Amino acid sequence: MLNFNFSVVGALAKKELRQFLSNPTGYVFLTLFIATAAAVAFLNDSFFSRNLADLSTLNKAMPAILMFFVPAITMGIWADERKSGTDELLLTLPVRDGEVVLGKFLGAFGIYTVGLLFSLANVGVLMYLGDPDTGLMLSTYLGYWLMGALFVAVGMVGSTFTNNTTIAFILGALGSAVFVFTGTESWASALAGATLIGEFTALCYYIIAGANAFAGVVAVVVGGSFIALWRNQLLEWFADAFAPLSATAHFSSFGEGIIRLGDVAFFVSGTAVALYLCGLMLSRRHW
Repeated sequence: MLNFNFSVVGALAKKELRQFLSNPTGYVFLTLFIATAAAVAFLNDSFFSRNLADLSTLNKAMPAILMFFVPAITMGIWADERKSGTDELLLTLPVRDGEVVLGKFLGAFGIYTVGLLFSLANVGVLMYLGDPDTGLMLSTYLGYWLMGALFVAVGMVGSTFTNNTTIAFILGALGSAVFVFTGTESWASALAGATLIGEFTALCYYIIAGANAFAGVVAVVVGGSFIALWRNQLLEWFADAFAPLSATAHFSSFGEGIIRLGDVAFFVSGTAVALYLCGLMLSRRHW
């Protein structure tokens, strides 16, 4: 990391930010994200019946919201490069794979951060309606920020598989869904565990064989999920084995105003692992 050329990293990050914000689609995304978050937070009876100036209603839905919105940012990170052929040019430049991965991650994460900053309007609404706790708001948004970092990195992994942005979006959403639904119900943990196994198997197959592994992902996920749901013992084992991967559970303490080192480490280490996988996939292009 110390040997990274951060001018290269910064240039790549700025390129991603500029490319996203110069496209009208980027502003549509930001508007939909802000509007969805505000609607979930305030346009329901539970917010007013609780009579508390907090974002607990949004906290429950935020992982699912990010599961769909973050892959919309990352789906073109690699897919568009491969489709246009500019990835070949990028790989011939005198830059390290890690610099490319980190630069693109910071660009995509910067886009998400911009959307998150605009969503601070929700806090403004709370201040108008009541007296929200400042520490609680800071903790909640730190949780949103860290969870978004994990989903951005996971979405980037999904985008490395294909030059089709739709497929990249689906893969990113599938990867994020593992962390959203794990630990909620036994069947959800089983389905998420089967999805994770399928994606890991497809990743290994892609690295070794170099074939498009999307069909393999679907086959393994469907088959593994069917077995997991059919065998009750296996379902319970999946629920216990994959429960610690629940981003929803690790985020919950942030929504309560508690910042636990273990929860921070979960999001940071998960992001680092996903970025390492991106670097591994990119280095394979040099083989």
